[in-house]
Amino acid sequence: MARSKLRRSFSLQSDLKRLAALAYHRLENSKDLVRRFHRLRRADHADLNHLRKLYDWLFVPITLWPIDIDGLLRAELDRAQSCKRLHNTMVLLIDLLPPLPSERTQRAVSDHEHSVQHGRYEPLIHARHKYDHVESQLTNNPTFQAQWNAIKAHFDVTKFADRKGIIRRRLIGGRRMRDSWPFRWTKRADRFHAVFDVFCQRWNLYGMRGDRPLLLKLTANLTPFGTMIFIPAYWSFDPKRDLNWRAITALHKVRGVPKQGAKLGANQLAVREQAIRARELWKKASTRKLKGEARISWMLKQLGWDARTDERQLRRILAKARDGICPGD
Repeated sequence: MARSKLRRSFSLQSDLKRLAALAYHRLENSKDLVRRFHRLRRADHADLNHLRKLYDWLFVPITLWPIDIDGLLRAELDRAQSCKRLHNTMVLLIDLLPPLPSERTQRAVSDHEHSVQHGRYEPLIHARHKYDHVESQLTNNPTFQAQWNAIKAHFDVTKFADRKGIIRRRLIGGRRMRDSWPFRWTKRADRFHAVFDVFCQRWNLYGMRGDRPLLLKLTANLTPFGTMIFIPAYWSFDPKRDLNWRAITALHKVRGVPKQGAKLGANQLAVREQAIRARELWKKASTRKLKGEARISWMLKQLGWDARTDERQLRRILAKARDGICPGD
């Protein structure tokens, strides 16, 4: 609650400053939404609490977004400014959004995004020499140059470049899923992308910048669902030497991943069962009208604990039950 109140007190200028600190041109893309929300907030819309939750997510690093928050907030602000209430399924969607990541998590992911935006994976990846070697070979490969020139002879490739002058191949999702998989050859753009995708696979590229090949790198990236390590097909992978596992593990754990393991799980289950048993005994002691030392002594005996056990240990177990470690509270 304290964090929520703190965020609501931010001014327009401080919110714009927070947005500007994020990677991927977030201020350029979303500054109009910040201004629109601040105007709506003064009107005290009936759905303001749900819109505020979306607004808070706008400042989360985009890597952690489960959905296009910018587009979602934009659509719902349009609806709110037309004096319409949120649709019930939209309320459900917003209610399902996870709690905001901690400030520590957001800072770490934001730093990671700035590095990824500029192609800097060195803190996580060793063996850069493998990439440099293949890239130098590719640049001087006559077959590669001939194929790229052939593509340029058939297409005006500049029409397919982004504002940075980069032409990117179409993406492939997990488990080989491809939105662009169905074959299309009717439009000129369809023909270009089909040709370019094959060309990129042939030479292990994610795209071209002018006449410069953009070779795939060994990378480690956060996603909304986990941490993804990508090993290019050309890479002679040595898991011990090529990856900075300590840095990758630290980045993965920044989400607040708890410790796990067979022994730890068994210990947690034992504590859980013990807490359930202690809570039941505490209630029985009350029905027996046992109090003070008599209650503690009786409970220790029922639990099978040494009569000399510190009372504080029993109270810690009971506290775990009160804090929700047990079901049915």
